[in-house]
Amino acid sequence: MLSPARTSFTYILIALALVSVSAFTSNVNVNVAPIMRKTTSLNMVFGPKQALAIERRKNPQVFESTIQGLMTSKRLSREQAEKRYGEFLLDPDGFALKASAVERKEMGYKNWIDQAVKKSDDPEATQKRIDDFTAKNRLKGIAIMGFFSAAVLAYSATNPYVPPV
Repeated sequence: MLSPARTSFTYILIALALVSVSAFTSNVNVNVAPIMRKTTSLNMVFGPKQALAIERRKNPQVFESTIQGLMTSKRLSREQAEKRYGEFLLDPDGFALKASAVERKEMGYKNWIDQAVKKSDDPEATQKRIDDFTAKNRLKGIAIMGFFSAAVLAYSATNPYVPPV
């Protein structure tokens, strides 16, 4: 018979394993939440304005041509173009993800999969590739989580927790 502490520990491990596995089995067609930058102490000191100021001092000619190009291509005011460029300099990856999410929403696509399939020259083949990739990686994820969950359970069974006296 397992002790109450041992039983609750086992239930916690099982629940953790189930939650971990569910991360790999959820529906793929979930809309990605807008990318939000985490607020840290560094972000409070170093933001888009500071990145812009550094870029302006580092290479003034390239900076000015970039701002002028943004103003022309996106029909932005100078302040808007500088703000956009500063956000890009601070977090290029997050900026690109956020921009693609906005574009996707404006074009009426549900998610990135819908966009990729509809823009493809061969939509059926694209959908099949995405589905195959998703299924293969879901199986890999379940196998990895199952292996580590079994390893933790085996370890806990062979090395029971004995509370100090």
